[in-house]
Amino acid sequence: MGGQDGFSRDLLTYTDESLSLLGGITFDASKKMTLGFSAAYTNSTAGMDPFDLPADDYVAITPPTVYDFSKSHTYSDLDITRLDGDILFKYKFSDGFWLRADYRITDYQDDAPYMYDTSGTVQWLTAALGFRF
Repeated sequence: MGGQDGFSRDLLTYTDESLSLLGGITFDASKKMTLGFSAAYTNSTAGMDPFDLPADDYVAITPPTVYDFSKSHTYSDLDITRLDGDILFKYKFSDGFWLRADYRITDYQDDAPYMYDTSGTVQWLTAALGFRF
C-alpha cells in the first residue's frame, strides 16, 4: 500500500452514539388553570479511532517531526450529557384574558473537555399576559 514517496494510508473511523429520552404532560387542573411539565435527556458520545502514520521508507530517509501525533485522535472526541426541564402555568381570568408563566432549566455537562470545559446550567423564567379581542 505504498505510494510514490513510500507513504501508506490508514483509513480512519469516526463513531458516534446518541440517546435521547423525552416526555411531557399538560393538563387542565381546573376550568381556569392549566399546568404542564416536560423533560428531555440526551447523552451523546463521538470520537475518532487512533491512527497510525506508517511510512517506513519515508521515515528512514527523513528526520522525525517534533509534533507528537499520538493524541491527535482525541481532539475531536465528544462526550456530553444534557437535561432540560420545563414547567408551564396558565391561568384564565376570562375567555379573552390570561396569565402564562414558564420556567425552563437546561443543565449541560461536557464530560470530556479538551481545551476548556463548556459545562453549565441556564434557567429562564418568562411571564406574559394575553388577551383576545
